[in-house]
Amino acid sequence: MAEQPALSFAGLLRRLRAQARLTQEELAEVAGLSPRCVSDLERGINRTARKDTAGLLADALSLTGPARELFVAAARGRAPAAQVLAAARGDAPVTLAATGRLSRDVVGFTGGQAELAQPTTVIDSPYRGLSAFEEQDAAFFFGREAAATQVLERMSRHLAGVGLLVVSGVSGAGKSSLLRAGVLPRIRRAGLASAPGSESWPLLLFTPTRAPLDELALRVALLAGAEAAAVRRGLDVDPAGFVLTARQAALAPPRGPTGIATPPAVGIAIAPAADRHQPRPQPRLLLVVDQFEQLFTQCADEAQRRAFVTALHAVASGGHGRTRTPAALVVLGVRADFEARCADYPQLADAIQGRYLVTALTERQLRMAIIEPAKKAGGRVEGDLVDALLAEVRARQPGTYGAGMLPLLSHALDQAWRCRLAGALTLTDYERTGGIEGAVADSAQRAYDGLTPAQQTAARQVFTRLTATSSDGVDTADRAARAELTEGKSAAEVQDVETVLEAFAAERLLTLAADTVEISHEALLTAWPLLHNTWLAETHADRIVRTRLHNVAAEWTRHARDPSYLYSGSLLHAAAGTAARVSGDPARHPPLSRTERDFLDASDRAHRRRARRRQAFTAFLMALVIGFASATALAVRAGVQPGRKDPGQRRRR
Repeated sequence: MAEQPALSFAGLLRRLRAQARLTQEELAEVAGLSPRCVSDLERGINRTARKDTAGLLADALSLTGPARELFVAAARGRAPAAQVLAAARGDAPVTLAATGRLSRDVVGFTGGQAELAQPTTVIDSPYRGLSAFEEQDAAFFFGREAAATQVLERMSRHLAGVGLLVVSGVSGAGKSSLLRAGVLPRIRRAGLASAPGSESWPLLLFTPTRAPLDELALRVALLAGAEAAAVRRGLDVDPAGFVLTARQAALAPPRGPTGIATPPAVGIAIAPAADRHQPRPQPRLLLVVDQFEQLFTQCADEAQRRAFVTALHAVASGGHGRTRTPAALVVLGVRADFEARCADYPQLADAIQGRYLVTALTERQLRMAIIEPAKKAGGRVEGDLVDALLAEVRARQPGTYGAGMLPLLSHALDQAWRCRLAGALTLTDYERTGGIEGAVADSAQRAYDGLTPAQQTAARQVFTRLTATSSDGVDTADRAARAELTEGKSAAEVQDVETVLEAFAAERLLTLAADTVEISHEALLTAWPLLHNTWLAETHADRIVRTRLHNVAAEWTRHARDPSYLYSGSLLHAAAGTAARVSGDPARHPPLSRTERDFLDASDRAHRRRARRRQAFTAFLMALVIGFASATALAVRAGVQPGRKDPGQRRRR
């Protein structure tokens, strides 16, 4: 009998899509990809996919745990496609040792769905660098067990009242990792203590982005089986009415994190026998909004901010009358320096006052965060290195252990692990990376130095564009569309940008999604001297203007180019000056986008029209004044002449 050909990735993708009962267009929409991309992969035109594309497809297909990791590996040609199906069915243990080409993105797991994933092979690094730990990284996430328990307890208590919890902490404290790798896996595995059956409640996690209402409508509408466009229009008209959509989503069948119905054999936790006879509360939607500060740093429309807050509060409190069980339990992860701005909204004031604060790790917790991931990956960290790390963290922030420094510490450990000379991670390995802050700077500079001069120019433009600056001069990491970074460039320049993105993503300094790019963590903005002291310092004032221009131009486009958004006066003068400097020094500044140029052109035309109208009105007033003066003079002259007497007549008298 002829040997059957091995299952290709194209065949795997077609089979998984058919099992999920999705069309190519539906899969593309859920994954946030173009239908052409999905079609090319299924037809084998593209035999492999990038890691970010594979991850989006895996999430859209509701693959979790070992099946997800193997799917990403198969998409990149690093694992047999047949193993993905075996992992999804749970038919056989999964191992990647045979592939011989493991990377940090490919980890083998064993164990049932209800267990935390356990590594079975050596990986490149168990540390996440500047990136947050994700749900699939739960096996390597240590030091925040107590915090995760406390957050879960608070979530349980909030089920009895307004279901709105704020999780706050300084930048770099680990809020995102706590929510994603600490809290969510435990909810999916065991639910909330006060709500039997809550492990099967639908759960959504997203960030606000520049268009929070669009993001909210798309995510929840997909889960509720509603039309996203109609839900979005409803949010404009009556944000509090969003509670009806949220209730539909809460009552929907169990689904994966992207809204696709989860097959019965995969991803559904079975309630313990003791809980099956307990009364089960009405299901709720678990809504986690991470990086809530984006509502202020990326969204410039105050009306949209208020509508977003109103909608979240409505679903968490039961809506207008509050006579029914709330439709959702909402958790907001926010940076501590934005607490005051959140408290300005009455609906968030109580939640801010009772927020859960993510504090610095204790010494014992920090030791666990350093040592345990290495153990899980089959290695170890020498005691001298642990003591040196604790001492360095304590010296940089006296009295604390790691508040705000966890991303830098994780990046240093990631670099040391990848460069280690033996099985154990030693102090010598760590010192070669340059220390906690030096590791970030060295990684960035190493990636930069490996570029050509043209690519280095592109790198400056990319990082300047990925840094937003508020009106009070605070720099924050921003997100940009890939198309925006390459708009108006030649084919060679586009290739330079792509090379830059791949070089810095390889060092985990940039996070690449299918269509967007962002800096992995804001720590890079201060840790890399070239970026902080040169690129950002030299363009500080212009970046304040650019950030404001970018946001207002986006809102102008979103509102059908409403003329009321156009610049005038000092705003137009400042933006025009910045635009002139941008075009005059393209090596230092990223070019204006088409939307920004159109906005400035429209503002300039409106300004010129107003100027012409003012000139015409002024000329009209001048004509009126001159005419009035002439008429007055004639009238006076005419009135004086009848009163004059002929001198001859006076002489005759």
